[in-house]
Amino acid sequence: MPVAELAGKLRGELLGDGLICIRRQIPLVHRLGRIELQSLREYPRLPGERDGTRQRHVYLDTETTGLSGGSGTLAFLVGLAVVEADCIMLTQFLLTRFAAEAALLAAIGAGLSPQDRLVSYNGKSYDLPLLHTRFRMQGMISPFDGLPHLDLLHPVRRLFAGQWPDCRLTSLEQRLLGFSRRDDLPGSEAPAAWFSYIRDGHGEMLARVVDHNRQDIVSLAVAHCALAQAIEQPHRFAIAPYALARWLAETDGDAARRLLQSHENRLCNDGKRLLGRLLRVAGDWQGAVAVWETLAAGGCRDSLERLAKYHEHISKDLAAARRCCSLLPPGPEQQQRHARIERKLQRQAAAPGGHYPA
Repeated sequence: MPVAELAGKLRGELLGDGLICIRRQIPLVHRLGRIELQSLREYPRLPGERDGTRQRHVYLDTETTGLSGGSGTLAFLVGLAVVEADCIMLTQFLLTRFAAEAALLAAIGAGLSPQDRLVSYNGKSYDLPLLHTRFRMQGMISPFDGLPHLDLLHPVRRLFAGQWPDCRLTSLEQRLLGFSRRDDLPGSEAPAAWFSYIRDGHGEMLARVVDHNRQDIVSLAVAHCALAQAIEQPHRFAIAPYALARWLAETDGDAARRLLQSHENRLCNDGKRLLGRLLRVAGDWQGAVAVWETLAAGGCRDSLERLAKYHEHISKDLAAARRCCSLLPPGPEQQQRHARIERKLQRQAAAPGGHYPA
């Protein structure tokens, strides 16, 4: 299939010998799975992101000649998308000759600005290092240098690694977006499809690679929005309270504490331990002690230690401190604490009107 015929099949335009540009406008009027595309009009924010910052998000995905990376691997298809007021503006650059790689890289750079923020899926480990290498090998300055980069794989893992069998993009589509692809060419087959075109001019499978890449980028933009919704509505998206609270606690301890308190009856032990710590930080000693006592009853050593410290230093109930200390596993630290509490009890008993508790 000649390159001009392939460009026509893809409804793209030739930017030069060996480079096809495919542009699409995807209206925000339908839905992907359970997510309304019109919700992409809202600027998505994840925990820790400042409200006053509104950078343009540029969604990026590549298809490459190999999945292992390295200097011999190049990106033959690069897709970029931005969300406008009423549509997703998607641009894909398809390489049809090795010699056109510099033109492809230049076209990518022309579509970016220093104010942009990249959004990818596993891009920090794969796409961006590979593209940096290709710019360097072409003797070109990478337009990605200095741009902030959000790799959505990492927040997805933070929220769902304990619930999903894996965190691949297709799993995210099915479990978070409620969407399953049909007749999709697996990304692992993309290299063979491109080499088949380079060698023999077979364009049918390469066209399917372009469709696969387009869906990856649309799903990426929708997933970004869905993650922001999931933070606000964890019930709707079946997020484990502890997973979300652990993330929130890094920048907003009060929000994390409120979330855990609203699910206290079904928290895992890690969630209860985090709740106890956040209550202590907030100065709610009564609430913290109640959580620690529940955990201590189940044999939690950390909670026994916290109760021993609390009763020794805060409530000054040395008898309770001694009881908690006696339940701790023996060791140098436990022995030192026990001896210190005993000395305090003896001084207490020696004081006028004092007594030594049983």
